[in-house]
Amino acid sequence: MIGPDIDALPVVVLRLDADDRVIESNGWFRRWIGVEPVGRALHELLVVAPDFLDETSTVLMASTADPDRVLMLVRERQGDGAVLTGIDASDRYAAGRRLRRLHSLADRTQTRLQLIMDASIALATATTEERLSQILASTAAQAYRAEESAVALCGEDGVLRRTAGTDPFHDLIPESLIAGVPMRLRQVVKVSGLTEAEHLSPVIASAMRQAGVDAFLTAPLQLDDAAAGVFACFFRHPRVFDDEATPLAEALAGQAAQKLAAVRLQRRLEHAAMHDETTDLPNRRSLEDLSALTDLSHGTVIFIDLDGFKAVNDHLGHDFGDEVLREVARRLQANVREGDVVARYGGDEFVVVLTADPDSAVEIAERLRRAVEEDYAFLTESLSIRASIGVAHARGPSDAGNVDQLIRLADQAMYMAKARGGNQVASAG
Repeated sequence: MIGPDIDALPVVVLRLDADDRVIESNGWFRRWIGVEPVGRALHELLVVAPDFLDETSTVLMASTADPDRVLMLVRERQGDGAVLTGIDASDRYAAGRRLRRLHSLADRTQTRLQLIMDASIALATATTEERLSQILASTAAQAYRAEESAVALCGEDGVLRRTAGTDPFHDLIPESLIAGVPMRLRQVVKVSGLTEAEHLSPVIASAMRQAGVDAFLTAPLQLDDAAAGVFACFFRHPRVFDDEATPLAEALAGQAAQKLAAVRLQRRLEHAAMHDETTDLPNRRSLEDLSALTDLSHGTVIFIDLDGFKAVNDHLGHDFGDEVLREVARRLQANVREGDVVARYGGDEFVVVLTADPDSAVEIAERLRRAVEEDYAFLTESLSIRASIGVAHARGPSDAGNVDQLIRLADQAMYMAKARGGNQVASAG
């Protein structure tokens, strides 16, 4: 029996029978629980609550009516039943839950920091936009435990294209619709559930229903204060984003954007090293590499020198001269076949490298000559552009890969054409 002295103490005293039903309770517990406990099963009144300290001698039990109200109890067997004694531990339980959240947040933070470090190392190895996109898509999916992820980048033409990953909305809405929001807002966008999606865009909400997507996160990649692309993570399970979701996305997007800038700069430098600045054609250095790589045992080199170009520079200036060079480059490219190489050799000289028999090569050279001599709308009638052209054809396996030799022979043939009055084609002997 629970005596009056025990009944008045601010502690829990409960006697249970063999079936864990309450057969006696002190007054403090009756006031604490708010109902008459006698005759009721213990599980109707209290349920076990997780204990952060994981002690073995005590157990935390929360009120079924209010899970924030918790007791710390000790259970001792007494005959066929048991006696529970303990104290209110609501404050301790609340502190434990806060501590658990902090530990969980610390673990997630450490994991995400490691992911960012690993991503930085992996991104450093990327030499192409495609590889960079694959690394970013994989890292983002891992960081957020997403079922799917995708990366889309804006190309040189300004068009946004998916470059890695999968998009569950691919057949439902344009990729630019999902990407356009973070790119326009220049911030991370998080959507949890259809209600949030409806507020963002009913079209996107409809796509989520059809695709079975419960949540998504998307972040813009910024280059020189302009959007260069996005990455997105898609979740097919309910997902609520914590406070670190946005900083993590910003960190990943920032790293990827820096690497994207480096990759594009390297590509521009490589292109500039191998291409003529005025015409954007392959340059003389590019031809030197071609000489080392190409089998020209049945190839031809066409050497083109412009007649009348100096007069344009002298009378109209170099800006008009550059426009002539650009126009000639366009005409030459328009009159060769796919796979033929048109290069600016230097000054007003161009070289075409192709595979053709001697007769076909001469026909192509004539076609190029006619294209060059057509009128130039921006030139006066007193100024005209013509072409003296030399053709050199490989004589057999001994000339294989020897582009330099063929260029010299074609150059000599070009001078023969020029000596005969210009605006004609001559073949090397």
